[in-house]
Amino acid sequence: MNLLNGGIEVLAPKLKFRKYKEGKFVLVVEPMFPGYIFVRFHPIDEFRMVKYARGVKTIVHFGGQIVPLQDEMIEFIRTRLENGVASIEKQKIDKGEKILIKDGPFKGFSGIFESELDGKERVAILLEGVNYCAKMEIDRDLIDPA
Repeated sequence: MNLLNGGIEVLAPKLKFRKYKEGKFVLVVEPMFPGYIFVRFHPIDEFRMVKYARGVKTIVHFGGQIVPLQDEMIEFIRTRLENGVASIEKQKIDKGEKILIKDGPFKGFSGIFESELDGKERVAILLEGVNYCAKMEIDRDLIDPA
């Protein structure tokens, strides 16, 4: 039985972000908490409906007790969603900060952050090498602070 059709409140938040795949960036939407959904239900009256719903493997529990989440935690997640989807904000990197290239042809190289270019999708960095430093432009999503 579908939980929504059974009158059960369900939250299955998703994340939208750019992912480097096969040499290019693609926009993907994936579950925020893979394998988990949040469900508001009466632990006695609706337990069986939730436990045996299609796709439910188990209800999170410790020591045989169901673990309820505070309403404030669910509301915190819900306020960051637009149509059930949250977008990941890019981490701020300051000029001069050491960075690490996390993907792409320069994966594993380190450098120094210079500046953001054209709408925060591209950045200028100083690529560090053995006895040299080269300035280059690279996609913003390929770097992380070191």
